[in-house]
Amino acid sequence: MSEMQDREKWLDAQIDAAGQLVQLGSNALRQGQTRRGEEALAEAEAILDMAEIETNRLNKMRARVFNELGVVHQRRNDLEKSRHYHHEAARICDALIEDGEDFAANSAATNLNLSSIELAMGNTDEALACGEKALDLLDQLDGEERKGGSEPLELGARQNLAVIYARREDWERADEVMERARQLADQLADDGRPSFQAQLAQGCQQLSVILFDNEHFESALKWGRQAEELSERAYEAMGRGVLPVYIISQINLISYYEKLGQFADAEDCLWKALDVAGDDPRILERGVMFYETCRKQADARLEAGNLPREEVQQGLDDLMEKIDKVGGLDKVREAAKQVRQRARR
Repeated sequence: MSEMQDREKWLDAQIDAAGQLVQLGSNALRQGQTRRGEEALAEAEAILDMAEIETNRLNKMRARVFNELGVVHQRRNDLEKSRHYHHEAARICDALIEDGEDFAANSAATNLNLSSIELAMGNTDEALACGEKALDLLDQLDGEERKGGSEPLELGARQNLAVIYARREDWERADEVMERARQLADQLADDGRPSFQAQLAQGCQQLSVILFDNEHFESALKWGRQAEELSERAYEAMGRGVLPVYIISQINLISYYEKLGQFADAEDCLWKALDVAGDDPRILERGVMFYETCRKQADARLEAGNLPREEVQQGLDDLMEKIDKVGGLDKVREAAKQVRQRARR
C-alpha cells in the first residue's frame, strides 16, 4: 500500500470517528444535554483539524460540526461565537456546491441558522440576505429531494423571513410568507407532526407583537388569532408541554382586543386561559391589569365593547377571589416575575 493510500485510509478513519461523535453530540442537543453535546462536537472538531488531506467528504463533516457548534453557542447566548461557527459552515457549504456537490439542503439549513442569529443580533440586512438565500436553495431542490423532508426547513425559513420583513416594515411580504408557513405547518400536522404548529405559533406571536408595536392593530389581532389556533391544536395533540406557547397567545390577545376596545372578547381570552392553564400567575397578573384598564374607561366605551361596568366589577371580584386563594396579589406578581425570568434563560 502506497503512502498516499495509507493517508487516505487514515483520513477515512478520522472522518468516521468524527461522524460518530457528531451523531452523539446531535442526539445530546436534541435531548437538551448541551454540555454533553458540546464535548462530543469539540472532540469531533479536534479530530478533523488533525486531518492532513482536504477532501469534500472531510469538509461535509466539518460543515456539520460547525453548524452544530453554532447551535451550542446560541443556546449559551454567545451569539458572536454562534455566528462565527454558522458563518464558517455556510462558507464551506458554498465551496462544496461550487465544486459540484449536492449540498443545497445542508446549505439552506446553515443559512437559516445564520439568519436567525443575525436577526437576534439586530443585523436585519444580513438576516434577510441569509434567509432569502436559504429559501432560494430550498426552491432549487427537485422532487426527490423534497420527498426527503424539506418542508420543516421551508417552514422555518418562511417564518424567519416573515419576522424580518415585518421588522423592515414590509408588511405585505411579511403577511404573504407567513401565510405560506401556516399552510406548511398544517400540512406537517396532517402528516403526524404537530410540533411544527407549536413552532409556528411562536412565529405568529412574534409577527403579531411587531405589528402591534407599529400600531397595525387589526393585523396584530389577525396573527394573534392564528397563534391561538395553532397553539390550541398543538396542545390538543401534544399535551401540557405546549402550554407556555398557548398562555402567551392568550395574553397577547387580551392586549390586542383591549386596544381595539373589544373588552368582552379580551375577557373571554382571560377566562379561557385560566380554564385551560389553571391559575398561572402570568394570566392572573394580566387579568388584574385588564380589569384596571376597563375601570378607567368611560361607560359608553365599555358598553360599545360589550362589557358594561357592573360586569367589569364582577369579573375583577371573581379574579381577586382566585388570587386570594393562591396567596394574594403580591405573591402572584412575584411568581409571574420568576416565570418570565426562567423563560429568558
